[in-house]
Amino acid sequence: MELEVFFEENKKVNAKLNGHIIHTDQPKMAGGDESAPEPFSLFLASIGTCAGIYVKSFCDKRGIDSRNIRIIQRHRFNPETRLIDNIEPESVLPANFPDKYLRS
Repeated sequence: MELEVFFEENKKVNAKLNGHIIHTDQPKMAGGDESAPEPFSLFLASIGTCAGIYVKSFCDKRGIDSRNIRIIQRHRFNPETRLIDNIEPESVLPANFPDKYLRS
């Protein structure tokens, strides 16, 4: 697999991957145009969507409708290190989710 990163005007940095273009930009306060998510936001989204594909596959293999399942991902920012030091995904399941797959 190969990923090509290329640049546009201002703070736009994009990636070409398997024929898809992934657009990124910076917020206005950082000199960007806010025309797309920041690269780090896409990184965080990739963690959530990666978890999501496992949830989706689990449901698909068992014939469970996944349309009403949500994953809420929270991030804790550490002001001392100025980094995110905890990423916490939470699965929100519908009331009709099969009990036999729930943890006690």
